[in-house]
Amino acid sequence: MGSETDHSKIAGIGHNLPEEILVQAWTSRYALAVVELLKTEGGFVDDPVDRGGTTKYGISLRFLVTEGKIDLDEDGRADFDLDGDGDIDGFDIRKLTRGDAKFLYHHCFWKRIDADNLPRPVGEMMFDQAVNAGIGSARRLLQRAINRCLERAASAPPRLDVDGDIGTKTIAAMNWVLRWGALGMPALTDAFRVEVRLRYRAIAERNPSQKKYLKGWLARADRLGRI
Repeated sequence: MGSETDHSKIAGIGHNLPEEILVQAWTSRYALAVVELLKTEGGFVDDPVDRGGTTKYGISLRFLVTEGKIDLDEDGRADFDLDGDGDIDGFDIRKLTRGDAKFLYHHCFWKRIDADNLPRPVGEMMFDQAVNAGIGSARRLLQRAINRCLERAASAPPRLDVDGDIGTKTIAAMNWVLRWGALGMPALTDAFRVEVRLRYRAIAERNPSQKKYLKGWLARADRLGRI
């Protein structure tokens, strides 16, 4: 698809057309990224050990209760109260479609991290980890990965504060890494994977109930930046 035109309104023409048509669009880059994400996230899961609760296509009940209250069609009902009973619960998770998941991932993650304006595959790696760990964690993972690269060059700029603010300093440091011949995108991608693995191992160490997920998490880390 072409460039993003989110929530554009196009006036209908003729008596048999609606007064306005709501258009939801995203870039072809997002279309590819979300297909890969959905392969990783899988279908319906109701695992009592999963801290997010009932999940479908990676959309957890905890997340949907917070983000599903939007009312874009202005009908007075939360858009993701899919069974129309006045609340958002596990029954609504069961009714989620792949289209619903794609909309939520675009609206709540891809756009909020401005992935289309990050270089490939940084935007895709950030998107994956924003979904899996939260936007703040994904931003800090990128900053830690940049710092890991900066440590390898004697003439590098100062290391970043790991504060989750992807502002001008972080972008400038990332661009320095990408331009430095001995580093570049391969070094940044590898450093990001390392930081993600460390995060997953720390979770399993802190909470032994999560160790059963570790093998899958590490495989997810290894796939980052390869698609």
